[in-house]
Amino acid sequence: MVTTEMRIPLRPVSLTRRTPVATWLIPAVTMAALGLWDLNLRGMWGDEAATWTAARRTPAELWHLLQNLDAVHGLYYLLMHVVLELRADEVMLRLPSVLAMSCAAAVVAGIGARLAGPRVGLMAGMLFAVVPVVSLYAQEGRSYALVVAGAVTATYLLVRGCASGNPRWWLLYALVTAVTVLLHAFVLLLLAAHAVVLLAARSTARTWRYWGVSAAVTVVVLAPVLWMARDQTEAISWITEPGWDAVVRLVRSFSGPSGWIACVTLLLAAAALFLPRRPAFGVSPLSLGTVALPLLLVPPALLIAVSQVYPLYDVRYVLYALPGLSLLVAAGIDRLSARVPWRGAMPLAGALVVSLVLGGQVEAQRHVRSAESRRDDLRPIAQLVRDEARPGDAVVFLAGTRRKAAISYPQAFAGLRDIALEASPAKSGTLFGTELPPARVRELLSRADRVWLLDREDSDQRRVFRGAVERVKQDVLSDQFHREGVERLHGGSVHLFVHD
Repeated sequence: MVTTEMRIPLRPVSLTRRTPVATWLIPAVTMAALGLWDLNLRGMWGDEAATWTAARRTPAELWHLLQNLDAVHGLYYLLMHVVLELRADEVMLRLPSVLAMSCAAAVVAGIGARLAGPRVGLMAGMLFAVVPVVSLYAQEGRSYALVVAGAVTATYLLVRGCASGNPRWWLLYALVTAVTVLLHAFVLLLLAAHAVVLLAARSTARTWRYWGVSAAVTVVVLAPVLWMARDQTEAISWITEPGWDAVVRLVRSFSGPSGWIACVTLLLAAAALFLPRRPAFGVSPLSLGTVALPLLLVPPALLIAVSQVYPLYDVRYVLYALPGLSLLVAAGIDRLSARVPWRGAMPLAGALVVSLVLGGQVEAQRHVRSAESRRDDLRPIAQLVRDEARPGDAVVFLAGTRRKAAISYPQAFAGLRDIALEASPAKSGTLFGTELPPARVRELLSRADRVWLLDREDSDQRRVFRGAVERVKQDVLSDQFHREGVERLHGGSVHLFVHD
């Protein structure tokens, strides 16, 4: 008797299996909604004033600035110059950050979906979107949201490149990392995280070659910027050596300021690392853990370590590591729910955790949108001057204020004389202008009848400033004027002095 063997062809798992649109769309829409929530509620603060004054200049004036200061932010300022040409207000200043964080949430979901399935991807994207610190930087006119979007996109392209071996993914990877590192130089630390990913995955020599070329391109692109910025360290001179308290603040920022939510988040992330995982989703040499854990740990750890010798660390400089935690927490939920014999356990558990994280931190979300979430709020300061000052009055800025309110809201200072100003910000190639010599400031200030002094909100006590010009302002106002009134606002105080 002759028998024939029936061969049933195995259906290979496609490397190009498409992620459902809802997986990335829902986190993106959620993030956009949170980002647009009360986007215009507060005025500009000091760092946004720097973006505003730089981005409103012509390309030639911007180039003059970058030769003296903020070369590492040049690409971002150029981008914002184009944006603010469309419409110049606080919403447009912050809108690119909202869009960038929305894209980042979508890409986080895409990474999770490719490595662990659509449900994990959706959960990771949602968990990323509802963290208060993400909303904080989504509503700020600085480059950090764009850096996060670029970093997670580069990580997604790394995953695709390792899985397919197609050179086009590595070409895109090189392009995205090069652009992102021009938005912030510390994105170089992302390359170290990706190297650890490749080591953990025991990647092939071909993969290492592709990655090495891409990393070299990124370094070459950044080198001229670093050369320009070699003497521009004054902008980060305020940074101090980070201690254990910095690590605690980092954890609380990433996991949420609520203590119990932070504990739940860290426990779920630990579950992703120690519990058995579900069968692999798709075909990839990488697992979610080998991608997420280095992304989360390597950039902060390296920057904190370097900062023990040369202080450079700040939470926002490594904000792009946060998606690593979102991915791990989503994977932890997946692995815990896999131990429950019910198909709906994962969606229900995920929805519950997202609801708890968002609902348990509503006050934190509201705080993000308040003026108190930043060091100052320049809009009320400018409005007070606009309402109370008379045409022809003089205005003086003491140390720390640096004309930020006048630059951000120039219409409020129309008709006032900036006594100490020698060269405008654009003409001087600085962010906030340069001032006259002390003798000239003394002469002009002594002739004024009414002077509006913008100071920090600190105290009434006589203080000694480091600069000679600052001491002259203080001495003349103290000796020749009397204070008619003072109004203390968040981050600053406005004083009216009248000549004796």
